[in-house]
Amino acid sequence: MLIKLGDKGPTVVEIQKLLSMLGYDLIIDGQFGPRSKRSVTAFQKKAGLPNTEEVDDTTYNALKLSQTRKSEEVAVVRPTVDYTLPVTTQYKLNPNQYIKQVFEKSQIFIHYTSGGPNAKNVIDYWNSDEPQISTAYIIDGQDATIYECFNPDYWSYHLGIKGTKGRLDKASIGIELCAYGPLKLINGKYYAWPKDYTSTVIPDSDVYKLQRDFRGFSYYESLTDDQITSLEGLLEFLITKYKIPVQKSFDYTWFDYNESVIKNTTPGIWTHTTVRKDKFDLYPDDRIIAMLNRLAKKYGK
Repeated sequence: MLIKLGDKGPTVVEIQKLLSMLGYDLIIDGQFGPRSKRSVTAFQKKAGLPNTEEVDDTTYNALKLSQTRKSEEVAVVRPTVDYTLPVTTQYKLNPNQYIKQVFEKSQIFIHYTSGGPNAKNVIDYWNSDEPQISTAYIIDGQDATIYECFNPDYWSYHLGIKGTKGRLDKASIGIELCAYGPLKLINGKYYAWPKDYTSTVIPDSDVYKLQRDFRGFSYYESLTDDQITSLEGLLEFLITKYKIPVQKSFDYTWFDYNESVIKNTTPGIWTHTTVRKDKFDLYPDDRIIAMLNRLAKKYGK
């Protein structure tokens, strides 16, 4: 095997997936371009391999071995008989990135990361950024692994609601889904927000097209079905463990701003757009509503 700059095809896709699942930031498009080459170079350096900037048999085998070791880190938990969740606690936030105070939990807030598919990159960014802005969980965009960043008994600032002194942050558990969010259609291509919607192109197959605009956008990067499955299982686990009240039903008004949730710290499952007029997470997705109504049927009050 020898994959070099400019090569295309299913083998390139396999290599890109292996690199992405190991934490390297690249687009899985089947084209071995400059970003893929940089990721291979970084992997070779980390693995102690010669810096060839190409994927030969030695580099490929090392990628496969590294992915196998990563998979062995994943612990499986069973919150109910209906779900088997891929959860890892092997990649944690630094202790200064959350507050080790225990508060009763009555809310869950769902976000997306406004970035690429790799959860480890998000955790690395949080560890290098302002302290104590994070969520307890991140759901990876490639394999839907759930990363527990810190014990959800504790809390961090994940809502950014002014004038509340973190009241809702303390009462809630935050979940991030790896996704870019709103997209702009420019000259037939869908661009994500980094660098003012000029650099990151999202494949047509990964675009969720709304029937009507949501907060000024008609297109969003789609969550994967596996992410939504992981989210459903995680929500059920948290609902059961923390006795989180669940609404009787969900419809598209759930995505709207609701000031009373802020004023009353209303118990339930919410999204960032519930409490922030300037946010876009989550977008109205039929699959999310259907998933929430399944939970409402079992746990709604």
